[in-house]
Amino acid sequence: MPVVTDHDAVPLTPVYTIVIRESGEASVDGHPVDTLPGQDARDAALAHIQEKAARLDRPVRVNAKEPDGSTWPLIVDWDGEVTPLEHPHPAPPAARRAPEPPPAAAPVHLPPPTGEPVIPGPPLAAPGVDWMAPLPPEYREMLDAVKSADVAGNLPAAEVAAKDLEDALDDAYGPLHPYTVNIVAVRANLALRRAAWATSLELHMRAAWRRHDQQAPRDETLHLARQAHFCWKHLVAQCPKHPGTHDPAQAQQSAKDLLRVLRQVDVEPIIITTTEEWAAKLLPVAS
Repeated sequence: MPVVTDHDAVPLTPVYTIVIRESGEASVDGHPVDTLPGQDARDAALAHIQEKAARLDRPVRVNAKEPDGSTWPLIVDWDGEVTPLEHPHPAPPAARRAPEPPPAAAPVHLPPPTGEPVIPGPPLAAPGVDWMAPLPPEYREMLDAVKSADVAGNLPAAEVAAKDLEDALDDAYGPLHPYTVNIVAVRANLALRRAAWATSLELHMRAAWRRHDQQAPRDETLHLARQAHFCWKHLVAQCPKHPGTHDPAQAQQSAKDLLRVLRQVDVEPIIITTTEEWAAKLLPVAS
């Protein structure tokens, strides 16, 4: 998609704010942005804005603040295309200013770097299934092993420990129980952080599908599905920051399953359309 040429057609709100600190860390609207191994904080922040544009199915306005105090007004589209502006964003008329959204009661994020599973709120259905319940005490030692390996920076060891924990929970509670599904999400996060795109893709799809099947809170299910798409894109296209991870044959092989998950979970139409277009282009490559 070309850069946005009709700037006036982009709604005046919302305007997101990216702040890049001298330490190299970035935040979006005051919330820290996680980065992949070797990923530049600016790229991570723009990817975060790209997701917001995808949800709105249109370009959005951004103010990017650099460590030296300079501010760059930008327009960012769902495909990641960035259009710099020569002038600041116009202020919206007071009468048209959008009301402040109510604070989220329980924000949901992917599992943090500690390996501790973030288990969101109660499901929409399936009484008796509590997605907020902590792991039973008898599994805390196994969870601590995941956490210790992660803190030590040994992601492969953390993944092995998380797989052992998943197997134990699967044996005790079954593959669809929140305990088990959330540890699958932990494994997906660990694999993503070491740029193991094929593994992370499969785990994100599995976690998203099982959460959807169990009618778990939708926000985290959507996030996992979007992250699956993010991993798949790294298999499709070469990334100079992660040489050797480009695998179009694997991307083509996974495209059908990914599309099934994206459609079932009902992610933004633009994500499904983009996946279909890229999968079609991969056919000659993988055949």
